[in-house]
Amino acid sequence: MVTIEFWGGLGVIGGSKVMVEDGGHRVLLDIGLDIPSGRDPFRLPVRTRPGRELADRLRLGVAPRIPGLFGPAGLDPGSPLAEPVGPAGSTAVFVSHPHIDHVGLAGFVRDDVAVHAHTDAVDLLTALSATGQGLANGDPAWRRLADRQRVAVGPMEVECVAVDHDVPGASGYLVHTAAGTLAFTGDIRFHGRHPERSWALTERGANCDVLVTEGTTLGWDTRGPLRDETDVERDFAAALEQAAGLVLLSLYPRDLERVAAFLGLAAAAGREIVWTGPVAAFLRLAGVPKLAGIADVLAAEDVPLSDVRAAPSAYVVAPDPDDLPSLLDLPVGEGFPAGVMVHANGEPLGPFEPRWEPFTDWLAALGVELRQIGCSGHADQDQLHHMLERMRPRVVFPIHTTAPARLHPPLGMARTVAEYGLGYDFRGRVARGR
Repeated sequence: MVTIEFWGGLGVIGGSKVMVEDGGHRVLLDIGLDIPSGRDPFRLPVRTRPGRELADRLRLGVAPRIPGLFGPAGLDPGSPLAEPVGPAGSTAVFVSHPHIDHVGLAGFVRDDVAVHAHTDAVDLLTALSATGQGLANGDPAWRRLADRQRVAVGPMEVECVAVDHDVPGASGYLVHTAAGTLAFTGDIRFHGRHPERSWALTERGANCDVLVTEGTTLGWDTRGPLRDETDVERDFAAALEQAAGLVLLSLYPRDLERVAAFLGLAAAAGREIVWTGPVAAFLRLAGVPKLAGIADVLAAEDVPLSDVRAAPSAYVVAPDPDDLPSLLDLPVGEGFPAGVMVHANGEPLGPFEPRWEPFTDWLAALGVELRQIGCSGHADQDQLHHMLERMRPRVVFPIHTTAPARLHPPLGMARTVAEYGLGYDFRGRVARGR
């Protein structure tokens, strides 16, 4: 029997981990960390202990106790999880994209388990590692995938299909099994720079037996027009034009295309963007200067603070979100021309994060206006339902959302709200208990 198990992404945004098992062979789709919020025991100010990142999470039940998946170095001595399950090659991991909530535990996977990702995602993760911002416990031995490439795992065949998201290398997967085909969206949107990629997954997965889809926006109030990258760039250009003083920037560096676009807009406005040292090093290795058509990206150590203070209207500064007191060194607040903080889906990510309130408090104390100009990396509710209409799976499992029951499939299609650790068959029925 072919079974599907869910080891994360249930009732929360992030932490996706979906196991498909066929004849003793296992395919794990994503291996992410939960985003620490709510009552998560590892939310800030708690910090993980070096060398204990996995073991401590397992002890508290916030990492998946999947037998035979993790290498012994990350486990407590004598842990039964260290025992292999089946021969080498019977388990393989497929990462949908390089965001921590989908890849964060990949460094702990045992050496004889293959870990796959799109080649663009591997390039980004490798650049992060080389600049000291990589995965806990280091990178696995990545197996690079191209769009539409297929990999055999025992009797199963896994196909990589590029999709649109707000990071390079985002992919969904089609898992072809003896019981039928399972489609997995990873994180997906249809309003970004490459919607044709996401529609390609919809077409290739049409009439699949099972669809496992992210449903991030199902739990959001999405009233109002859907914003896209054109809106983001327009609003950034407006902020650059309107600000008399320094522009501060919160932008997720892994969104390389948005980084490149912002560099171009800043240059057109007569400003230069100054990044922290590690971020600048990452952007260089990730190829952003070539993507943006510039010679280099600037790090804070390349620009004397005296230059920024003397001519704040000539710069955009992307400060370290975990070093708020460093804002006091910048020409913002009383005695300086009015500045603005442009938040374009950077860190802290939003009000659900423990860091958000201190972040907004510091801006308010310094009299810096906060403008949130981002757009979502996730399909909105209408897009998700349109995708369902076009794919017509027999059963759909919504995950990566706080409101899975708000996905309403068309007549003739079953929706199953999965429970943690249960095994389901390809009709969405429980096939195996915990």
